[in-house]
Amino acid sequence: MGPFVEKLRKTYEDRGGVSCDDLVGDEILGSDRLIRELVFSLLMWEASIAHAVKAAARISEELVDLNELRVCTPEELVGIIGPRYPRGLDRARRLTAVLTRIFHTENRLSLAVLGEMNKRDVLEYFARIDGIPPFAANRVILLGLGWHAFPVDERLAKLLAGKDIADSSLDIAQQTQRLERMVRASEAKEYYTLIEHWSQSQRTPRSGSRAGSGSGTRSGSGSGSGKPETSTDPQEAGSPAKGAS
Repeated sequence: MGPFVEKLRKTYEDRGGVSCDDLVGDEILGSDRLIRELVFSLLMWEASIAHAVKAAARISEELVDLNELRVCTPEELVGIIGPRYPRGLDRARRLTAVLTRIFHTENRLSLAVLGEMNKRDVLEYFARIDGIPPFAANRVILLGLGWHAFPVDERLAKLLAGKDIADSSLDIAQQTQRLERMVRASEAKEYYTLIEHWSQSQRTPRSGSRAGSGSGTRSGSGSGSGKPETSTDPQEAGSPAKGAS
């Protein structure tokens, strides 16, 4: 992966970070830094930075806070982020279910408790919450907590497979573990950031690979039982619309 990333540095080194606070600031999605990162990561999962930034702004404009988002129906949330948002209804169901579970566990919308845990405990915590994909969990671990992780979803896995970096025969949980082992802890944030910026200008291959078959809640070495609901809405399986609507 090193030679590939070295090429990316020449083009994307000055693009800045890809965390929630880097891209939308610290006021749009509430005061809890880790909750902000989790919500933004769920908006970015199998979508794009542009989609997530625009959706975060719409949520901030339409809702008082993330507690109001938590009690939205999935259909109401789809109306806010836009009916053409990739995997819109599934994403909305995940967001509301995840926030509700955290609220019931912590008696508030906060993930401050993660700061008192080690990485294994954090992985287990996320694994107990249905609906968190590995990509979102690992973004929180890498960008929110500053620990070794490598976020990857089906979109990134397919692009990296095209560069012979990812292995399309593996599911997302396995891809996550493999890529994390390939990258040193000290390089993970830089490598992921450069690859994420690069991916925004790439067309995701349409294929029948298994690269994204594990879109549940397994995150790194943790495991979970994600239960995304299927939908007959044709927009659910559609590719990202032009723009972020």
